[in-house]
Amino acid sequence: MKHVKALLVVGFFISPAVSALGDDGSSDRLTAESECEVQSCPADADLLRARAYLIETARPGGTMMRQGSELAIERLHPEFAKRLADAIRAARSAALVDAGIFSAYRPPVFGVGGFADKYYSLHAYGLAVDMYGIGRPGSMEAQQWHEIAAEHGIVCPYGYRNRREWNHCQPTHLAAVRNENPLRATITGSGPIDLESMFETGNNFIADVQSTLATVVADRVAPAIHAVRFRSGLQRRRGQRSHFVGRNSKISRAVARHSRSGKKPASLARASARSSRAKLALLAKRPK
Repeated sequence: MKHVKALLVVGFFISPAVSALGDDGSSDRLTAESECEVQSCPADADLLRARAYLIETARPGGTMMRQGSELAIERLHPEFAKRLADAIRAARSAALVDAGIFSAYRPPVFGVGGFADKYYSLHAYGLAVDMYGIGRPGSMEAQQWHEIAAEHGIVCPYGYRNRREWNHCQPTHLAAVRNENPLRATITGSGPIDLESMFETGNNFIADVQSTLATVVADRVAPAIHAVRFRSGLQRRRGQRSHFVGRNSKISRAVARHSRSGKKPASLARASARSSRAKLALLAKRPK
């Protein structure tokens, strides 16, 4: 009986440990999963939800269809993807109901984009998208999208009036990825060498929300200054023109009045007299 009690006691302590190991005895995996639930899983879940929403709301263009929407969006920088999803949700709630991605990641080998050197394009590093459903260039809808994007840490650097690039948006103030930029070493012509390395290097160029909001303020102020200067210049030119027109009109009326009376204006008479005296003086000086 004593032996039976001893075995029961030993079994009581061993059983929980064995069950914790699981079928394959992988206690490390169990620990990792517990830590994931506490730390990394929520962040990963946010990213997965953002990517799913971007795919759901996208209207894929040619480059997205060539590689598949999932891959084109999976290669967007994680922070950019989350900001973009939040901005599109806000835009759709604000009556831009068709807002979504048209073009996302694209490798240099596709040969698409305005740069002659396709490695310059931020699309090749998961740091740029082209939008649709935000209205035409210069429209109120386009301006509204630019402001919503800026509030969520996204820069649309060419401004909402630009006829070609009003729908180009990015999470950075970089204009192009030049040869000396460390991002260049993270990709080949066909895509990323290592996706995580590309994302990690991209972290150095992600803009903060305050600076993205500043771009929208500047975009509002510049046209206002231009309009004020234009109006001031127009008024000044009108004033000058009216001054000259008024002066010329007075002269014209005086000449017409004197021509009808058969007399020269006083100013013309004085000029004629001066000319006559000058001629007489020259004749007097000539040797006889």
